Amino acid sequence: MEVYFIFKGKNSKDMGVLISAMPDIVKPQRRESEIVIPGRNGTLTIDDGAFESYTLTVECSTRGTDKLSQIAAWLDGSGDLILSTEPDKIYRARISNAISISDVIYLYNSFLVQFKVFPFKYSVNAVRSHADDLTIAAPTSIKNKGTVYSQPTITIYGTGDVNLTINDTNYGFLGVDEFITVDSEMMEVYKGNTNCNNKFSAMDFPKFEVGMNAMSWTGNVTKVEIEPKWRWL
Repeated sequence: MEVYFIFKGKNSKDMGVLISAMPDIVKPQRRESEIVIPGRNGTLTIDDGAFESYTLTVECSTRGTDKLSQIAAWLDGSGDLILSTEPDKIYRARISNAISISDVIYLYNSFLVQFKVFPFKYSVNAVRSHADDLTIAAPTSIKNKGTVYSQPTITIYGTGDVNLTINDTNYGFLGVDEFITVDSEMMEVYKGNTNCNNKFSAMDFPKFEVGMNAMSWTGNVTKVEIEPKWRWL
C-alpha cells in the first residue's frame, strides 16, 4: 500500500514528499491527577473525563530540493490531517516542530514531521459533506457511532422557552427567537453572530454518550438540527 498523508488539503505525494515510516495508531491518555492524602494509604486519582493531546511523527524525505520552500511553508501551523493508514478518519493537528530547509539539505533531504493532534479522530465523510447531520421534528433516539462521547452542535428552531432533554439531563433555552444554536465543543450558545450564553441554563453542555441516546423537548419547537460530531479514540 502506498503511504501518504494529507495536511491542510494537500497530499504529501503531490508535494514530492516520500514517507519512510508512518506513526503507530495511538490511544490517547485520560487526563488524570493523583493526590496524596496524609494518613490515607495509596493515592486518590482524579479523572475529569478529558483526554490528553499527543504527537504523531512521520519520517519523510524528498526527491530533490526544488520544492523545499513550498514544503516548509505547507508543513506549518494547524489543519486537518489524514493518514493513509486510516483514510476514513480526520485528525485535528498542528505542526509541533520547526522544519529547517538547511537541516533538510544537510541531512540528505530527510526530515521528521511531528503532528500534535487533538485526542479524537473524526469521520472524513462527516467533516467533508456533513453526512452524519440530522434533522428531527419529534422526540427520538440517536445512536452515537463513535467510541467516545460526542460534543454536538445543536440548532433549535422555535419560539419562547425550550427545555431540551438528552437521556436524563435537561438543557434550558430562554426566549428563543426563531432559532438558537448550542456548540458543545466550543461551549458557546449563539444566534448567528449574536452571543446568547445568557439564554442557556444547564450545569454542562449537551453530549451524546456511546450507544443510544434518548432526545426530547418541551416548548414550541418546529425542528432540531444536529451536527453530532461522532468521535473515535
